[in-house]
Amino acid sequence: MSCIKIKKISKFISIAANVASNTLPNITDVQKTNFSVDMNNFEKIENWTPCDDLIVQCKNSNYAVVILNTPINFSTNQQFVVNLWNQAKVRVTVNGGTQRWFQWLKINGQEFQEILIPDIITGDMDSLPNHVLNYFQKSGTKVIVTPDQDETDYIKALRELNIYCNTENLGIDIVYVMVDTCGRFDQMMANINTLFKTKYIFQSVKIFQIASSSLTWLLPKGYNAISIPINLRKNQEWCSLIPIGAPCNVISTGLKWNLNNTKLEFGTLVSTSNTYDGSAVVTIQTDGPVIWSMSIATMI
Repeated sequence: MSCIKIKKISKFISIAANVASNTLPNITDVQKTNFSVDMNNFEKIENWTPCDDLIVQCKNSNYAVVILNTPINFSTNQQFVVNLWNQAKVRVTVNGGTQRWFQWLKINGQEFQEILIPDIITGDMDSLPNHVLNYFQKSGTKVIVTPDQDETDYIKALRELNIYCNTENLGIDIVYVMVDTCGRFDQMMANINTLFKTKYIFQSVKIFQIASSSLTWLLPKGYNAISIPINLRKNQEWCSLIPIGAPCNVISTGLKWNLNNTKLEFGTLVSTSNTYDGSAVVTIQTDGPVIWSMSIATMI
């Protein structure tokens, strides 16, 4: 490795240290960093604190919750789910996800009068029983039928959520999408594809897919700083960088197996089953979007 490249990597590590100490570097300094791949046109560091946001959800209600038609596997921490739902600024159930939510409340003995109704039910309604639809509709939920079969109910629901927020003048910063594995690989891939498409719907809203033991979202091209709770670091919980869609070159700090201007690509290297080196912040610099997924099993 040349001396020039070593100096540049050292500069990025210095930037990561500043992020970890909550002192961001001067943006001009970030823009001057230039690696062997074309990464020199980034304007800012994108800070991600989804775990912190989940823990202190009651202090920040500027988020929406969307429930898709997948199992709701939060049986051990029911209050977490109830709080996440009730504290949201907007609540959306999507097609059969409405029945999933209805059944989850009944099975777990939740009192319906203590649970806020969905603000919106969307979808083509092909997997939602009439008695469940009628129950919520009579309770005041707005029902929006989206029959277009060229797109998934998930992406259509996000469009309707955006329209609803704009119409009602509701500002949101985050959307938590409750979506667990359901045995359908094609649907899992469709859900990931939706993460790539959300940039055409929301300008500055972060979308997180939350399952019973994991949190997944799309890191954009550029510098990303992810806050890692101490219990996840101590327990060496897993994390992954997955280059779905196209190859990307990545430089990281804070991981047990860091990437040093490494090309991630299916058929060569994919960084799954990674973990943390103990740092409070993981930094990811990438020349293309990349999926980040992390365990939250010991957090909720």
